[in-house]
Amino acid sequence: MNNKMKQIIDKTSHLARLSFPDEELTKFTQKVEAVLNYVKQLEELDTQNIEPMSHAIEIKGHLREDKAQVTEIANNIIKIAPERDREFYQVPRVIE
Repeated sequence: MNNKMKQIIDKTSHLARLSFPDEELTKFTQKVEAVLNYVKQLEELDTQNIEPMSHAIEIKGHLREDKAQVTEIANNIIKIAPERDREFYQVPRVIE
């Protein structure tokens, strides 16, 4: 385990007003080191000819056409309102 990394995590947790037992601090240090080692592996990859992308998988045809539709849902909901004013819910006044 990297002592410098443990010091950084200890200082960061202190700044965040968090306290952890030593065994928790050791566990966090190991996890952070694993993530940083993985990032280091990713940095070694040659990405010169790879096009940037917005999603990990290609997304096609998942959007439907945006068009207005007639629906009776709003009318049905308004019908069961305890109090209403035409097509609006009537609610008790809460601010004088």
